[in-house]
Amino acid sequence: MANGPHDVSPPHCVPLPAAARYRQKAVRALSFDGSTLTLDVQGEGFSFARVVFRNVFGFRVLDERDLTEFWNAYSQDNGWLWEVQSGGWHDQERRRPTFNPGEFVGGLREFFVVDEKCVSVLCYEPPEIVDLGADPPGAERST
Repeated sequence: MANGPHDVSPPHCVPLPAAARYRQKAVRALSFDGSTLTLDVQGEGFSFARVVFRNVFGFRVLDERDLTEFWNAYSQDNGWLWEVQSGGWHDQERRRPTFNPGEFVGGLREFFVVDEKCVSVLCYEPPEIVDLGADPPGAERST
């Protein structure tokens, strides 16, 4: 199929340095209020953080198996929060003739969160990572 979603080049992404302080993480909650997308993540040693995307144009959540084009270069072993420079969801959507890419405002960016359920986010500014701390010493850990 010419100019279809499969005609997009492989993704090219760069890691967001602020995410490096959480080498491993799991997304525990996702909420969206119509403008701000918030992901609560749990890092190693019961550390917690909130990833806040503001001025969200759109987002999607897909199982990692549906995003094989991001394997292996953009796996959690190499990072978990990426800015997509090209070849991502935005480029796929732009090929649809009925898609309004938000370019009338300018500056639309794409970010990719690696997890069992991966999150792609189209927004106008980079996310903020807010450290929420850790469980108190001696807190019970479930196995």
